[in-house]
Amino acid sequence: MPKLHLKCTPAEEHERARRKAYKAAKRAAKRKLASDARSSEHPDERCPSSSSHKPDYDAIRAELEETEFREKMRGALEDDEHLGGIDARFNDYAHIPDRWARDAHDAADPQYMDDDEYAEWIRQGMWKKKHAREYEEQAKRDAQRAAQKAREKEIKAETSRIERLAREQEGSKARERQRQGEEDHRQRYEQRWKALLDPRTPDLGPLTLADIPWPLFSTMRRPLRMEDIIPEAITTFLLPDIDGVATSTKNDHYSRRNRDKLKETLLRFHPDKFEGRFMHRVPASDTEVVKEAVGQVARVLNVLMSGHS
Repeated sequence: MPKLHLKCTPAEEHERARRKAYKAAKRAAKRKLASDARSSEHPDERCPSSSSHKPDYDAIRAELEETEFREKMRGALEDDEHLGGIDARFNDYAHIPDRWARDAHDAADPQYMDDDEYAEWIRQGMWKKKHAREYEEQAKRDAQRAAQKAREKEIKAETSRIERLAREQEGSKARERQRQGEEDHRQRYEQRWKALLDPRTPDLGPLTLADIPWPLFSTMRRPLRMEDIIPEAITTFLLPDIDGVATSTKNDHYSRRNRDKLKETLLRFHPDKFEGRFMHRVPASDTEVVKEAVGQVARVLNVLMSGHS
């Protein structure tokens, strides 16, 4: 794989120049030592003046700055010891170049690097450290989002559960209200028939279609219609214990009770008996429709009686 050459920053350019100056000072010092050695071998030669031994302050300053820089870099690199674990943790977020992910970077000794290798080594460490912080921040944000989604999901599930329970309770209450309403309607039906059949009850005036107690739940909501008088509707009203099934019985007790109830109702709505008892009270405007309704109820009751014989 060809070596990656990244563009140097101004700080890196300055550092490279300083390192070159430092190396040049070292080479000058070596040449000075060699010159002193030759002078000691030929003492008759002219000794250099004291000014020639003046310390190279630029070289000393460069060496001090180099030492300070290395100390700073050593402290910074100590923070990178945990990067191995972070690399593994954040592989899902970004791709780190293979040659940067190897342990060779941490094991390399900058003392044996040339200028280009040293600059590359510095860039690698800075890249890893910079992106590690970014990955840590990204992980925190992802964890916060995941926690928020989990809370929202939990709240949504709890809300749905509460709403479902509320619907079930409301449905149960509605069914109970309906059952109670039907039971109340049956009781009013029986009370009104007892009053009609009681000879001690005074004549209360005209008996219209709406005043007659019909064995149907539909009259709870609206006036009677001929299409309401069907076996299923009358069975549901008169025989609730057999769940609306007109041709079957659960046991002998239900069978006897159902036959008795159907017989009692047929006696109430027998056309001849009904006409002799109540038709004189029915207004002329309702006479025909009342006769038709009574006849229809009697026919349905005869069908039901045949199924319970």
